Amino acid sequence: MMNNSRLLLWRFQRTTSKNTKRIVLEPTRVFSRVMTRVISRDFSTQTKQDILVLNAGSSSLKFNLFSVDMGSNSVSSVLNGAANGLTVTGDVDPVIKIKQGDKTLISDVISSPTHSAALSFIADTIRSHSSENISAVGHRIVHGGTVFPESCIVDDSALEELSQLNSLAPLHNPHNLAGIVAAAETFPGALQVGVFDTGYHATIPEHAHTYALPRQLATKYRKYGFHGTSHKYVVEQAAQFLGKERINAISFHLGNGCSVACIKNNKSIDTTMGYTPLAGLPMGSRSGDIDPSIIIKLLQDEGYTSEEVSDILHNQSGLYGISGSSDSLTVERGYKNGDPGYKLAFNVFAYNVKKFLGAYTAVLNNEVDCIIFTGGIGENSPLLHNLVCEGLHPVTHDNYSRDNQVSDISAAGSSTRVLVVKTNEELAIARECVKLMR
Repeated sequence: MMNNSRLLLWRFQRTTSKNTKRIVLEPTRVFSRVMTRVISRDFSTQTKQDILVLNAGSSSLKFNLFSVDMGSNSVSSVLNGAANGLTVTGDVDPVIKIKQGDKTLISDVISSPTHSAALSFIADTIRSHSSENISAVGHRIVHGGTVFPESCIVDDSALEELSQLNSLAPLHNPHNLAGIVAAAETFPGALQVGVFDTGYHATIPEHAHTYALPRQLATKYRKYGFHGTSHKYVVEQAAQFLGKERINAISFHLGNGCSVACIKNNKSIDTTMGYTPLAGLPMGSRSGDIDPSIIIKLLQDEGYTSEEVSDILHNQSGLYGISGSSDSLTVERGYKNGDPGYKLAFNVFAYNVKKFLGAYTAVLNNEVDCIIFTGGIGENSPLLHNLVCEGLHPVTHDNYSRDNQVSDISAAGSSTRVLVVKTNEELAIARECVKLMR
């Protein structure tokens, strides 16, 4: 809950130099309105509420506007879209596309490559096509640390605490916070709600989130885990599909970023990403797990700076490093065409995914109700399903469809169900907003 302090208006700054891009959030003045007026609103007086969900990336701003029936809890999408090309360099045009269902309403270039300009355009479109009154704005925030184990209403003190966590996810959190700043300015009467990728993994036990470092370091540097909003959503969808309240599952979120979550009774008990989203599986351009001695070698013997090593691990590794492409579907096509680089990249990826399937099956004492594939390639690659499950859980794609919310690809006689579940992080965030509005 918010206290009686006034909400700070924060300025989002981006400064660039030859080798770095720095993002800063700092308070510049105080709104005259006391934010307790917003939190004190009684949302139960209106059956219909409009909730805007924002996912702010480094160069993009995705959104989805939902209409919510507070009586029946039904949530339906009204408008959705994305602005891309929001870069400090200005070398590409900032383009926005907005859709209503499957119909494209707008495809245009916006005036300025900033999150604020993109959100202003989105707000004008919302007002002209749908709603004059946004009740809440839900924000995907990648890292909540130990301070934010669950979704919360973002007030000035929460925003200040969040800004202190930027170093934990420097490629993500500053841009997530920029979306909050822009939304607070654009929709001053709306609740600002933060939903954290790390939140679902707050249930991971100490023995699983502790690194084997000296104790004074291990208490500071620990596993957090990410993609929690997606993992939680698909686990709930899978449980509903199986007709169970609680399930044990292994959830594979496989897109440009990749992670596996080990689920016991609907709760996360381990995951492959760690202190940052760099750990675990090889990804589009991220290395995933490597021998830490390689980093020491690069710094001490190869003459790389820490910034250069960070760039290698985050932007030049993974599928991109092995094959020259960070797009998993491109790599898959190359695999099928027999290209050696693409084939090696896809085999490295599938091998590591399968390795964690075995590891987490053991963690769950072989009591696994289902395996879940989700995310871009997770939802769309029968080849990956076959390679990962081969020899463990027979699969068939006779009833598989990319249009299904849930596809059961388990072969007859399989003791563990293998499901392909479409993720919907925006819908999950909207539902978190509804909980905090009650």
